[in-house]
Amino acid sequence: MMILNPAGEPAHARQLALPSVNGLGGRRIAVLTNHWAGMDRMAHRFRSRAQVLYGAASVELLDIPINGAMSDPVEQKVLQDADMAIVGLAN
Repeated sequence: MMILNPAGEPAHARQLALPSVNGLGGRRIAVLTNHWAGMDRMAHRFRSRAQVLYGAASVELLDIPINGAMSDPVEQKVLQDADMAIVGLAN
């Protein structure tokens, strides 16, 4: 699993190619929201449609701070309980 976390890292440490996902069917999805109004609306809409339209097994909304990295407990929950995560930074 890959988690994109808004904590900076040196350019030389970044991977050039990102992994991709072939569909949401059967996947446990974590949506991390920083609670900007736009992100909350997107997160709730995604959660309401992901299972019905795309066959996701579950969608859980989790809180991340408005500025900075997610907490260690949230990161551990995502790593243990989700197959993929959508990190929202919308404003």
